[in-house]
Amino acid sequence: MKILVMSDTHGSLKVLKNIEKQLNLEQFDAIFHLGDILYHGPRNPLPEGYDPKGVVQLLKNYKIDYIRGNCDADVDLKVLGLDGMPRISLEYFGNFSFLLIHGEQFEENDLAEFVRDKDIHFLLYGHTHIPMIEEIDGKVVINPGSTSLPKNNTPKSLLILEIDEPVVFAKFYDLANSKVYMEAKWILKDTKLLMER
Repeated sequence: MKILVMSDTHGSLKVLKNIEKQLNLEQFDAIFHLGDILYHGPRNPLPEGYDPKGVVQLLKNYKIDYIRGNCDADVDLKVLGLDGMPRISLEYFGNFSFLLIHGEQFEENDLAEFVRDKDIHFLLYGHTHIPMIEEIDGKVVINPGSTSLPKNNTPKSLLILEIDEPVVFAKFYDLANSKVYMEAKWILKDTKLLMER
C-alpha cells in the first residue's frame, strides 16, 4: 500500500496544485489530511496562494479522509461536502495500526503521556508545522510537517508511507525540490515495531 499524509494546508491552492503536479495522486491507496485545511488561522500569516474556494474545488477531485484541526470550522465541512469530520481516527493497514489526530491538545498535554497507554503502532499528527519522527514507549510518532506554512526552517513537506508487510517505509517529501529529505523503516516482529537504522 502507498499512503499520502499531509497536514496544515491552511487554504493554499498554490501548494496543493504543486502537490498535484509533482505526485500522481491517483497512485495512492489512501490520502489523509490531518487538519487545518482551508483557514489560515489567527496565529498564522496568509500562505502563498491563499484561495480556500480553489482548495475546495481541487480537493473534491480526490477521495481524502480528513481529521478535524483547530482551524477547521463547521462551514469548512459544508463547503467540502462532508457530513462530519472526526477529531481522531484509528486506521488499520494490514497488521499495522495508525492513530490519526490533529495535535492541538499537545500544547496543553504531554505527547508521551497521551501515546503511552494506546495500543497502536503509529501516531500521526500535525498542528506544529514541524516534521518529526520519534519513538515513545515502542510506538512511532510522526508529524508530516506543513505543506504551506512550515516552521523552524523546515521545508514545506508531506509524508508518504509505503507498507509492504511486515515493513513500513516513511518518506518525508520536500515540496520545494521534489525530493525525499528524511526517511525511516520499521519491521513488525511479534506485534512489536523494530526500527531499521
